[in-house]
Formats: sequence, structure tokens, C-alpha cells
Amino acid sequence: MQQNYDVIFIGSGIGSLAAASLLSQWENKRCLIIEKHWQVGGYTHVFKRKKKYVWDVGLHYVGQIGEGEQIRRVFDTITKGNLKWNRMPDVFDKFVYPGETFGHRSRVENFRTDLEAQFPAEKDNIAQYFQDIQDVLIWFQRTEIGKNLPLALKWLIPLIKKDVPYALMTTEAYLKQRFESEKLRSLVASQWGDFGLPPSQSAFCLHAILVNHFFNGAAYPVGSSEAIADSIIPIIEAAGGKVITSHAVEEIIVENGKATGVRVKNLRPVEGRSEADVTINAKTIVSCAGAYNTYVKLLKTEETADFKTRILDFNKRNPPVSHISVYLALKDSPEKLGMQGENHWIYDSWDHEATYAQRKDWVARGRAPMAYLSTPSLKDPASEVHTAEIITFAPYGEYEKWKNQPWHKRDEAYKALKEKAAQLLIKFVDERYKGFADLVDFYEVSTPITTEHMTSHDQGAIYGLACVPERFDIDKSPWCQVHTPIKNLHLTGADSTSLGIAGAMMGGVATCAHLMKPWHLPKLLKLV
Repeated sequence: MQQNYDVIFIGSGIGSLAAASLLSQWENKRCLIIEKHWQVGGYTHVFKRKKKYVWDVGLHYVGQIGEGEQIRRVFDTITKGNLKWNRMPDVFDKFVYPGETFGHRSRVENFRTDLEAQFPAEKDNIAQYFQDIQDVLIWFQRTEIGKNLPLALKWLIPLIKKDVPYALMTTEAYLKQRFESEKLRSLVASQWGDFGLPPSQSAFCLHAILVNHFFNGAAYPVGSSEAIADSIIPIIEAAGGKVITSHAVEEIIVENGKATGVRVKNLRPVEGRSEADVTINAKTIVSCAGAYNTYVKLLKTEETADFKTRILDFNKRNPPVSHISVYLALKDSPEKLGMQGENHWIYDSWDHEATYAQRKDWVARGRAPMAYLSTPSLKDPASEVHTAEIITFAPYGEYEKWKNQPWHKRDEAYKALKEKAAQLLIKFVDERYKGFADLVDFYEVSTPITTEHMTSHDQGAIYGLACVPERFDIDKSPWCQVHTPIKNLHLTGADSTSLGIAGAMMGGVATCAHLMKPWHLPKLLKLV
């Protein structure tokens, strides 16, 4: 590894990829991205079996991908337009409840019309709901711009600030205030699995951001989500940068309050030769490893001891969300069951709070309370075989005792637990879509400790820090921003801005506001 990099990125998630691409293109910076996994991309990477079956592990659909929309503009810029998209069906999400299925259609006016048709008595409330979402969106954008402004421009914050009192309510508190119908409250909250917390715990601002994100439908990358990294890495390399895998950053080196480099461990040393940890220096360090990993694990300095203590307390009060995924290879197309590539949110109850509570013991009870069903092969026109994924919540504690056993070599009791969970989830889907189980050829299962092993995220967290209102209050959670107490050290990705692929990518853009020359700021603002 060379020693003459301008910026070192910890982790190859979309936040790092986005920031490194912009820095490479606009400022010809030499960026080094260091990834623990043997695959690049963070939650945008895929895995394959039998050289043809492909499953995404984190990106299942992306909104605001129409020509000229915000997220499309950013993707087009960081990939130089080389990433292509396939629009999902007009009904891109189906909310499947006992006795009723609601199809979420593309275009905000369609969604609104369908809600009004089903709940005519709430027409005025529905209209105000959509207005409130727009108000919160403006609040969030201005808040993010304000907190991620370079220090020299912090004086602008009072000028752009917008007060929206319900932004930091819980989603449940807001919905109870807005709607009379419990069924309507449940319906509009159906996508809460996208950020992992039920209405009683999640911040309404995040609910609003998510709902707005999919107002005009959704799309999926042609060639699967691995096409994102494949489109960006050549841009980084063209500027003299590099992306390396199977290397874990063990520590961020801090000298006199300034980040100067990272200590790296090679996870795949040459056989027969012992390799010591290597220190790589750079003028700027950017962590895409999450606030928890950065402050709790990678920083050993007293300057961030307070953040470490407070984040540990935050995580204790708001445990990370973990999940289990079943990746299925299918014998035939799921189109036989009427599927067209849409997502299916399958619930056993209209009560989201009860659903979330049952996540703790559903395997022991013998029935899943909910499942998210995705069919990647129907979303990607480049797919030559048929695949599906079933995802639901899983308690970390149920799998924790096996975490120190080698990956892919854990004992029979662990395998039996995974097998039971997989069979229950396949059965759960088959009850709603008869014949689904017959399509299954083979499958693999990942658990919270799989995610933890691959990503180092505490308790297999898939959304970063929990999306409670406190997480979006900069005074209470000052670690959720690009700026850090250590000079030349910055955060990027989901914890620096918002959750999900789009949120983490915008974290990369926000990071560039700190790292780029001042004359690039108008260009960045225009981009977003």
C-alpha cells in the first residue's frame, strides 16, 4: 500500500464511495478506501452462489430515481452516469394485512387518492398529513445543512433554521394527533421496517423522510447493487486512489488532538508469513464505520471519552435493530404467483407495536409476526435466474452465544436454529402466496451475528444508531454529524445524516462540504 494518499476512508459503504468519487472528480484527491470484508460496497454489496444466483444484502429499492430527482442526480454524478436503473412496477410496495392488501402506487397524487378513497371521512386529515411531510422535509434538509456546514459558516444556521414542532415527536404521537382511524395510522406506517423501529419509538422526521423518498415510486440498479461500486471504483483509481479489501482498521491514530493515520490489520496475510499491523498516514481520515465503531472502538484518545460514554448509554437505552435474512434460489419465476418485482410487507396483525414486541421469541413460539419479501431477480433485467429474499427482525441475544465460533463453521445447534427460522418464514410467506414454498430450490440464512461478523456493527445493527427522536437532536446526539472533536477526522454514511442507502449516500455528500475547497460548496448545494 502506498503512503501518499490524501484521504483515508474506513469502510467501503456508499458514504465512502460517494465522498471519494466526488473528491476524486472535483479535486483530484488520492483516496484510499479500507474495507474489512472481502467484498466492496458495505450494504450495497451482493453475494453469489453457483456463479449465477445473486442476492443483495442491503439495497432492495431506491426512491427519487426519476430523471432530475435528488437521489438520481447524486448517483449520476458519483458514477458519471454509468449506473443504470430499472423502474419497479407502478405498485412497488404491497402492504399485506389479514384480510386486506393495499398497493402503494407510484406518484404522490395516486397514493393520496387511494388513501382518501379508503378513508373518505379523513380526507382533510390526509391532506394535512401530506403537507406536514413536506414541512418536515424542509426542516430536515435545513437542519442537516446547518449541522454539517463547515465551522466557518456556522453563523448561517439561524438564517436557515425552520421550526417544526412535530418533527421530533414519535411517529405514533404524531399519527394519533393527525388521524382518527387506527387502521389508517397503521396503513401509513406500514414501511416502518425500512428503519427498524415501530411508531411508538421512531422519530416522525424519519418517517416523513422515508415516505417522501418513495412518493414517486422506486427503482433498482441494473446489474444488481454491486453495479454501484463497480461504477465508482474506476473513478477513484483514475485519480490515483485505491480500494482494498480484507483489511481491518484497528485504530485511528490521534496525535495532539489531530487524526494522522490509521493502524490496519491484514485479514488475509500471505501463507507462512506473519504480518504486523501497518500504520498508514494521511492528512484526512473519514470513518464510514458508524458512530459507535468510531468513538467506542477505533478512537483510544481521552478527547472523545465523553462521546464514548454517552454513545454506550444511548445504545443501552435504545438497542440496535438486528435481523435475519433467508436468501432463496427459486426453481421458476415468482411471476407464476402474480409477483412483478414489487416488495411485500406481510403482517400478521394491524398492530405494529405487538408485531415489534413479538420479534423477541417468534422462533420459539413457532410463528413469525411479519416478513418483508423481495424478489431481486424480477427487479433486475440483467438477472438470468430467479431469486427471493425474506427478511424479518431477530433478537441479537438469541444468537449471541455462537458469535465467537468461526463463520460458516458454527455448531449444529446454531444451524438448527437457523433452519427452524427459515422454515417458519417460508411457511409464513406461503400462507399468503400459495405455491411459494414449492418454488424454493435451496436457501441460505444470515443472522445478527453474521452481520456483526461481516460489518463489525454492534449487535449486528443494520440501521446504525436507533432512529429515536433523540438521535436527530444534535444537542442530545452531537456524534450524529460529519464534524468530530478530532481535527482532520470526519464521519460519513448513515450516522452522519440519515438511514438507508440514500441517507448514507447523502452523508458522503455532506462530508465533502467539510473536505472540499469553499468554492465547491455552491456546486454541492446545487447537487442536493
